[in-house]
Amino acid sequence: MHYLPNTIPDEAADALRPAFDHSDDQCVEDWIQRCKDDLAQLWRLRDYWIISELRQTRHGLAVHLTFSAGVYEPELVDEVNAWAKSLGCVRSYFSGRPGCARRRPDYRLRYITMDKEL
Repeated sequence: MHYLPNTIPDEAADALRPAFDHSDDQCVEDWIQRCKDDLAQLWRLRDYWIISELRQTRHGLAVHLTFSAGVYEPELVDEVNAWAKSLGCVRSYFSGRPGCARRRPDYRLRYITMDKEL
């Protein structure tokens, strides 16, 4: 289900909070507000939540699956991608923990992020 900006449920922030536990510089409340401001999109299927955003890339319009949390539902990823394709997106991409690559084998690995405590 794609939530329209004025229909975003209150429980969205708590449901997505675990995804933001892995980020040092992003906040769930900021992204929920982006969805309410129609700058990002909120999706849900059962207990799986996704926040996406449309991005202009050098290859054309793309959908960035920015954050997701809950029990993985591949059908929801397919729904987001179908919606994005209908808007002219030519690519779908995401960043995430290494385990995400196992869940989405049809995506190719292009970049990694590594960090080190100083």
